[in-house]
Amino acid sequence: MKTLEVPEFKTYEEEAEYWDNLDTAPFMEDNGEWFQFETPIKRAIRVAIVPDVAMELAQRARKQGLTIETLVNILLLERLRETAPASS
Repeated sequence: MKTLEVPEFKTYEEEAEYWDNLDTAPFMEDNGEWFQFETPIKRAIRVAIVPDVAMELAQRARKQGLTIETLVNILLLERLRETAPASS
């Protein structure tokens, strides 16, 4: 890893051009940790829905101007909130 030595600048424009064109890769450790970050794993999942229920969902979604996916998520969230155990 190289050490970055920043030169003296005569103007702000000169300094801005320096930083805009500087490749910082040679000055970073190559252990890979500098670019790692944690993200929550959020993935949509698919669930099989019997045809009669799917037709009912499609009709309700259409009446409300929603996609089936949005309607299903709304209904599931409402139900989960209704049946959530009381906080202690």
